[in-house]
Amino acid sequence: MKVNTITDTYKTHNEDIYGVSKHGFWVIDGALPLSHAHHTDSYSDVVWMVNWWQNYLTKSLDQMDKSIVEIIEEGVDLINSDYNQFFEVDKLTKLDCASASIAIVRIRENKLENFVLGDVEINLQHTDGKIITLVDKKMEDMDSEVINMIYNSERRVDEIVFNGYTADELKVLRENRMKMNSENGYYVLEHDKSAIKHGIYKAYSITEVKDFLIMSDGFSAIYNKYHWINQNQLFELCKSEGLETVLRKIRDLEDSDKDFNTYKRLRLHDDASAIHIEL
Repeated sequence: MKVNTITDTYKTHNEDIYGVSKHGFWVIDGALPLSHAHHTDSYSDVVWMVNWWQNYLTKSLDQMDKSIVEIIEEGVDLINSDYNQFFEVDKLTKLDCASASIAIVRIRENKLENFVLGDVEINLQHTDGKIITLVDKKMEDMDSEVINMIYNSERRVDEIVFNGYTADELKVLRENRMKMNSENGYYVLEHDKSAIKHGIYKAYSITEVKDFLIMSDGFSAIYNKYHWINQNQLFELCKSEGLETVLRKIRDLEDSDKDFNTYKRLRLHDDASAIHIEL
């Protein structure tokens, strides 16, 4: 088995994180609260959150007598208990909550278990070359209105009010965030344990799969947002030149479009993380 990993941010602190255990691999893509809430002792609540899950999964994911869903549900109870030392979880609004998308692959006997909650994605390349993608598109669909607002605005730089967004953009983002972990919205990892059962779970025979990629949306953008290459080409590039080459191209494309004239997106640079495993 060959494992290659990468993570990158343009910010002071990365809100993405990846991890590897004896039997598992994961990528977590954190999202800041859409209020000024900051209760933990870390740089931000989302940085505290993704690092908490990193430590927990490193210790807990290899419990083969438990399902991935059970492990994450138990984790929600534990993180809520730890968070309560800073602030009462029950008093947080949806706008106050740090949240995250997560994708996990676990090797269990002769099976490859896959779990996705949110827009971190898993791409599996079968031995016949077919690629299966596991991802929840609901967040992307809900972000499309704000992305179009950014794309069509000529003077937005002078109207920024919060975290890089204008008042109009922030209004839509907050309306969407209030639908977090609800039937008419989307499901992600936060303080609500009931959301976990809404994740995507699939298992495949390990003999069917040649290699797989776990990517935050900042990395998968190379094929599904910037359309520089397709999925098959992405797998080949990861094998031949590595994740670093892909990341450099992502940043080159973004830097060449600082005015958002070509590539529709929420921000100039997003955190980007990936794990590529050749079985």
